[in-house]
Amino acid sequence: MSVLGGIIIAIVIAIAHGNSKWNTLDWLEAHNVSYELHNVTTGDGYQLQVQRLPRLGARPVLLVHGLLGSSLSWLCQGPGKSLAFQLYQQHYDVWLANQRGSSPYGRHHLELTDVMAEFWHYSFHEFGSYDLAAIIDHMTEITSKSSSSAEEEMHEDEEEKANAEVVEPHQVLLIGHSQAFNAFLVLCAMHPRFNQRILLIQALAPLAQLHRQVRFDSTQVRAVMKFVKQRQKSNKFELFQPGELRKICQKKREQCEYYTKQLVGSSQNNKKLLDAFNYDNLLQGGSIREIKHLQQIWKSGDFIAYDYGPIENLQVYHNIEALGYNLSDISVPIILYFGQTDAIATPEGVHAIYAKMLNSVRSVRRIASNKFNHLDFLLSSDVKTLVNDKLIELMEKFLEGKLPYIIE
Repeated sequence: MSVLGGIIIAIVIAIAHGNSKWNTLDWLEAHNVSYELHNVTTGDGYQLQVQRLPRLGARPVLLVHGLLGSSLSWLCQGPGKSLAFQLYQQHYDVWLANQRGSSPYGRHHLELTDVMAEFWHYSFHEFGSYDLAAIIDHMTEITSKSSSSAEEEMHEDEEEKANAEVVEPHQVLLIGHSQAFNAFLVLCAMHPRFNQRILLIQALAPLAQLHRQVRFDSTQVRAVMKFVKQRQKSNKFELFQPGELRKICQKKREQCEYYTKQLVGSSQNNKKLLDAFNYDNLLQGGSIREIKHLQQIWKSGDFIAYDYGPIENLQVYHNIEALGYNLSDISVPIILYFGQTDAIATPEGVHAIYAKMLNSVRSVRRIASNKFNHLDFLLSSDVKTLVNDKLIELMEKFLEGKLPYIIE
C-alpha cells in the first residue's frame, strides 16, 4: 500500500468515528505500518494475541501494558508521540504484548469463557509466571528463525556480513508501564532462566511494595475496596468492562476527576486528566483479583503472591503464608523512571525499589517535569521528548556499554 493509501485510510477512519475509537490494528493500518499477528497459548490455557512490527534480524523489544491496559497503550497518540511507532522508526523489532483479560486480544481460553468467574482468577502473578513466559518463549522461536534467514541473506555480501552486528535471538529488551514491572519481577523470580534471556528492563512508573509509599490514604483505599466488594456481590469478576469507565466518567465527571487525581496524581495538564477515559479501547478488561492483590501488598508492606488465606495457601503454595518472591535472585539490569506527582509510583516508592534491588538497578531517572503522573507516561502531550527520547537514548547507551550510573 502506498503512503497516500495509508493517509486516505486514516482520513476515512477518522471521519467515520474518530481516533478515540481506534484499536491497535486501526492505528497500524491507518499509518501503513507492516505488522504480524501471533497467537500465544499460555501454560494454563489462555490464548493471547501479540502484535509484531517486524524488522528482520533487528533487536527485539517487548512492550508490556499495565493494569486495565492493552497494546493500544503504546500506539494511541500516533507516530509522532507513541513509543511503539518511535521504536519501529528506529529499526527495532517491536512486539506488543496483550495479557489475559485485555479486550479483545486476551479474552480467549482453551476451556473457559470470559463470562465465567474462573476466567478472572488471576493477578500480576499469572501475568509474569504464565503470560510473559509464553510470549517471550514464542518470540525466541520466531526471532531465531528470523536471525537465521537474515544471516543467510548477509552471507551473500561478505563485507556487509563482516560489519553487521550479531544479535542473539534469545535476548529481549523489555519495556513496561506500571504493574508490568510486577510481572517482570515475577517472571524472573519464578523462572530464573529468563534472567539470561532478557538484556534490559526499562520500567515506567514501576510498582512493587506500596506500604507508606503511595500518595492516597486508607480512606481512598477503603472506597476502592468497597467498590470491589460490590462487584463481587453482583457476581462481576471483571473490574470494568471495555468502555464502562468512559461511560461512568461522562455521567459523573467531577467524581471521576477527583478519584483520578487522588489515585493517579496531578498531571502536566489537569484539564486533560480524564483523557484516558475518552478512548473507547484504551482502558480494557482487568480482574477484581488484581486490585485485591495490590491492596494486600499495600496493607502488608511485602511483595508477595496473592494471599488466598491459610487453608487455600497450603493447597497452592504448600505453606500457610503466601509465596514470597526472592528479588535478590533477579540479575537483569533495570532502569527505573518516575514522575514527580505520580500518586502510585511515587518518587519514594521507586527509590525503595532501587534500595531493595541495588545489584540490578543501573539507573533511576526522574521525568523532567514538575507535574507528571501515572498516565502521563502514555498520554502526555510531551511524552516523546520527556519519556520516549530519553528511554531510547539510555537503552542505546546500555547496548554500547556506556550507560551512566545516575540516581535522580
